[in-house]
Amino acid sequence: DRKANTSFTRRGSIAYTKTPSRESLLKKTTEAKGRYAAQSIPTKKRRDLGDKELGKNTSDNWGDSFSIFSSSELPAEKNGDELIALREQVEDLQRKLSEKDELLESAEKEITSVRAKLDEAKHQASEKETLLKTTQSQLSDAKIMLADKQAALEKLQWEATTSKGKVEKLQEDLDTMQEEMSSFMLLFEGLTKKNDTGFAEDIDVTVSDVDHFSEIKLVNRMIWMRDMRNIEEAQEAYVAALATAKEHQDEESSAMAASARLHLQSFVLKTQSWETPNGNHYVAIHRVAAETLAH
Repeated sequence: DRKANTSFTRRGSIAYTKTPSRESLLKKTTEAKGRYAAQSIPTKKRRDLGDKELGKNTSDNWGDSFSIFSSSELPAEKNGDELIALREQVEDLQRKLSEKDELLESAEKEITSVRAKLDEAKHQASEKETLLKTTQSQLSDAKIMLADKQAALEKLQWEATTSKGKVEKLQEDLDTMQEEMSSFMLLFEGLTKKNDTGFAEDIDVTVSDVDHFSEIKLVNRMIWMRDMRNIEEAQEAYVAALATAKEHQDEESSAMAASARLHLQSFVLKTQSWETPNGNHYVAIHRVAAETLAH
């Protein structure tokens, strides 16, 4: 009867456990055989036929059990190899995945570094562009200032040339007038000497000649008065222009002061060797004008 056979239940319990390896299975089978063989020996010393039959049946049952285990060893071994292969594949995939993760992390770090360098390059380019614009603006301002100074210099040169031409013309006029005055003075001195030595009869002096000399004297006096007035006006204009130039200190004021100085200087040069009936007043005005030019 199977219910009375204890080996049947043990065989059934082993069949539902995890598939063991070949070595462990053989070891467990050997131990089970020894254990059940010991259990098959009765404690009492009775050797009857029934006991022999029971032992024979037990041996037959264990033989059947071993054959069952032997037939199931090949699929278990195959499954174990497949499991090992799968584990190796999983480990290989995990290793490759880890390598990919490391490569990806390294690539992300490189991308971050490149972006930081790119941002720094953009920042430097922006600073250089700002500096370039500032430099261009300063250069443009410098060009404008240079053009203004060039225009002022050309204006001063033109005024100096014009003033020089005026001075030369005035000098020519002065030379001509001095020659005329010298001629008149020689004639007047000759007439005076003739009158003083009593040779008036040898000189035919008519009323028209006397009138002519009177007119010349009047004209000379008018010229002297005009020159004195011109010197005074030129002196006042030069002093005012000089004060304006000192106050503003710009090119236009300096140019006006230079022009006023040349104008006053032309009058001083024109009249420095003249003699007038009212010599003291004229000499005083001339001296003041010369001192003004000396400052």
